[in-house]
Amino acid sequence: MRFDNFISHIHPIKLSAERARVSSTFCLGGAAFFLFVVLGVTGLLLAVYYLPTAEGARAGIHDLDHVIPFGRLMRSIHFWAGQLMVAAVLLHIVRVVAAGAYMHPRHFNWLVGIALLVLTAGLDFSGYVLRWDAETFWAAQVVSNLLGEVPFIGSGLQQLIVGGPELTEVGLLRFYVIHCLIGPSLATALIMFHFWRVRRDGRLGQSF
Repeated sequence: MRFDNFISHIHPIKLSAERARVSSTFCLGGAAFFLFVVLGVTGLLLAVYYLPTAEGARAGIHDLDHVIPFGRLMRSIHFWAGQLMVAAVLLHIVRVVAAGAYMHPRHFNWLVGIALLVLTAGLDFSGYVLRWDAETFWAAQVVSNLLGEVPFIGSGLQQLIVGGPELTEVGLLRFYVIHCLIGPSLATALIMFHFWRVRRDGRLGQSF
């Protein structure tokens, strides 16, 4: 597919103004994207003060809460934007199902949306683990154990995501890379593709 083809389909005429109005979409997709941008901006600011080691994580969070100007505010905005994004994506999925917007010819984009839901949940959890206190450590250990129970590929998943059956600082580093690099990069690519497919496929399902 040529690049000029991509550009020409960003705003095709078959996506009518009636289907795109707020009462049809509730702007849930746009709200989720806005929150994703907020997470990116605040996440970059937080990453400056975070070191993905056990001591570094504790020291960084302490400094953000008690030393760095507006650090606690940035953490709060980042946290609540993450929770609101999860809610917005879930509500967006519900709206798509209710409007029948998952059916042909939009069925492939529905799968992309489901992938984005899973990725959003993964980003939310990996960010939670980065606190690296007792609560988040054992939550990550539970997930590590669950990965190990996956038939045939469990040990490989454990090794890939947390560095082995025992959760150590290697696991923290991998959660950090997933949360700050791999996850956001993949999410950005899928979001852009998702938006493009909405406009290329045309229509957003039934109006309410």
